[in-house]
Amino acid sequence: MKTKNIIIVLSVLLNLTLGILFYIEAQRLGPVDVGFDFKEAVRMERYADARNLMTEERIDAIPEDTLKKVNEMMSSGTSFKTYQLLEFTNGEMVLLNLTPNKEYEIQNVTIVPDEMKSVFSEL
Repeated sequence: MKTKNIIIVLSVLLNLTLGILFYIEAQRLGPVDVGFDFKEAVRMERYADARNLMTEERIDAIPEDTLKKVNEMMSSGTSFKTYQLLEFTNGEMVLLNLTPNKEYEIQNVTIVPDEMKSVFSEL
């Protein structure tokens, strides 16, 4: 009888632990997840949902007109790319194109030309 109760308690604790771990993992948003959620919110014209993905400091800097333009230019197919920008103190920039999976391996390295630096530093 004691062994049966111990097995039941351990089983419940294991299920509870696995459930919590699964919930935590499911809540993590990676860059591709954010991009997909943004695309779907804009496609469905749920601009408030798209704004929920933005930092509070930048919500006002991105007007709803911009979201509407994104909706108009959207096509049925979409590819998701993940980038990391390295900005050095001497003003130089390097853009890393990463694989979109959880391993984030570098696929390409691009030195950002001077005429394109303003695109990345306007924030």
